[in-house]
Amino acid sequence: MAISHRLPSIKALLPWALALFAGAAAAQVPADAKSPQPALPTKLQYSSAIGAYQAYADQPVQSWREANDRVGRIGGWRAYAKEIKTGVPASAQDAAGSNDVHTGQHRGAKP
Repeated sequence: MAISHRLPSIKALLPWALALFAGAAAAQVPADAKSPQPALPTKLQYSSAIGAYQAYADQPVQSWREANDRVGRIGGWRAYAKEIKTGVPASAQDAAGSNDVHTGQHRGAKP
């Protein structure tokens, strides 16, 4: 059996091409039937992205022992991590009521 691989002639494809173009032309929206433009806002408001910027302020110098003791009183690095997570300053948190379940589990012994 011989199979023919000939392409259809242009005369056979012409009616289909014209029907395709006619359908595309009919789908166009007339220029005068466009939807009305939305109303523009009557009052523009501007808010600066850096309006609430606070410049860096130096902290008072204190001894390193006082700084280390303060960190120990408020709960160490975990208090600062919780401060970042909750947004509440570490000095305002209750250091005695720590909810960290991992604190003190090793009782000073090495694993």
